Amino acid sequence: MKKILTITLSLIVIASALTGMLRWQTQRRDAMVIETYLLPAPSIKGLNPVLAQRIAKLNKRSVEGPERIDALALLSRIYHANGYLNHAWQSYRILIELDDKNPLWLHRLATIVSGFGQLDDAVVLYQKSIKLDSKYIPTRIHLGDTLLKLNRYDEAKTVFQSILNNEAANSYALFGQARISLAQNDTNRARHLLESARRSNNRIGGDLLADTYERQGETSKARALLHEVTLSSHVNIPDPWVDEIVSDCYDSFEVAMAAGKAGRAGNTAKAIQLLNKSVSLDPLDHNAHNHLAKLYLMQGNLSQARKSYVNCTKILPTFDDAWAGLISIELKSGNHVKASELIDRAIISCPNSPEINNYKGDALMAQNRPQEAIPFFKTTIRYLPQDATGYTYLASAYIKIGQSEKAIEQIRKALKAEPSNPLALKLIIIYYIQTGNQTQAESYLRKAILSPRIPEEVIRIMQTTFNEKFK
Repeated sequence: MKKILTITLSLIVIASALTGMLRWQTQRRDAMVIETYLLPAPSIKGLNPVLAQRIAKLNKRSVEGPERIDALALLSRIYHANGYLNHAWQSYRILIELDDKNPLWLHRLATIVSGFGQLDDAVVLYQKSIKLDSKYIPTRIHLGDTLLKLNRYDEAKTVFQSILNNEAANSYALFGQARISLAQNDTNRARHLLESARRSNNRIGGDLLADTYERQGETSKARALLHEVTLSSHVNIPDPWVDEIVSDCYDSFEVAMAAGKAGRAGNTAKAIQLLNKSVSLDPLDHNAHNHLAKLYLMQGNLSQARKSYVNCTKILPTFDDAWAGLISIELKSGNHVKASELIDRAIISCPNSPEINNYKGDALMAQNRPQEAIPFFKTTIRYLPQDATGYTYLASAYIKIGQSEKAIEQIRKALKAEPSNPLALKLIIIYYIQTGNQTQAESYLRKAILSPRIPEEVIRIMQTTFNEKFK
């Protein structure tokens, strides 16, 4: 019995020794790979002090520490989050070698590679990541999108369809299939897919669907949809494997970009959180304050929106967007006295701003002072001649003082700048109806009917007015 026990214990000791030796060999191999291929830490000059300290510590732990892989994983994340993409790239390559069963490193490297335009390499990385974890949908969407960019339509279609086989209402896969159909000039299939995508997520595919309606001759449907849609068709799929790294970002611009992505995806609360972080990293970034104000407006939080816009005007008094935002808040709130005060302050700080000059001219028009408004509208045109707005405002001022010929001249200029400008078309149609010029009124009315930018209700009113005059 003692002999058996002795043999058993000996086997245990030998197994433990072998396990220890294998672990030591693995650790030694990991150390050698990291020491050989890890890039030197970037210069700390100008870096956020906390970021510089974290990079230095993690770099040292990656080379010397007992938990090298964990340290390198966090270091790669910090590099990626803060825009050190070459460092992140190399760190991910090391992690792929040492931790080859983890799809995260392949996925994150693929997003960097894709951003550098190396789409074929990105495809390979996404495919390898999917082999390790086929249930993570964002990787498969990214793969489909990348294949689509490479015009590898059949492969892209297979990827998107594999998602739809299990998630028939996945809006991102439906949108991907629709883009393939449009690339292959199959508008009927694209229309069906885009309508399905919007039923699942109405933030996706709107302007592309409107364009499809217009191509199929359904102008009224295109018009109705364009007046509903305010965002681009293409909204990137939320991707936690990449999106979460922003929590380690110390670059205010990168954080603001992440906020923009969250906002486009409809996550306003997350976008506000990220923009507040961006502002804390760079309190003098007027663009971040401006975007934050707009997000607060979307939430209906006028108090915080005002504060953010005021911060903008203090940081950069010549930033007309912030003044315009403040003026708009007061006008919509019915605070016309306060709005008038802001307009006068804004015109001093931004004398050449088309938007502020329009506000000043419009305020004078509201006070029945059109003659005084004219110079402000002319300033708008001088600095923004390619936009119809200044011309239409100036035309309205001329109408008010009875100078119809000058008014129609400005409306024609507006239509030259923007042939489908809704207000200019409306004004010129009304002018020709009132002056009894049926041929011109009918010509412009036809253009308005064909333009998806003009609401159906406005079309109906103009048609009624036209019929009452000429029929």
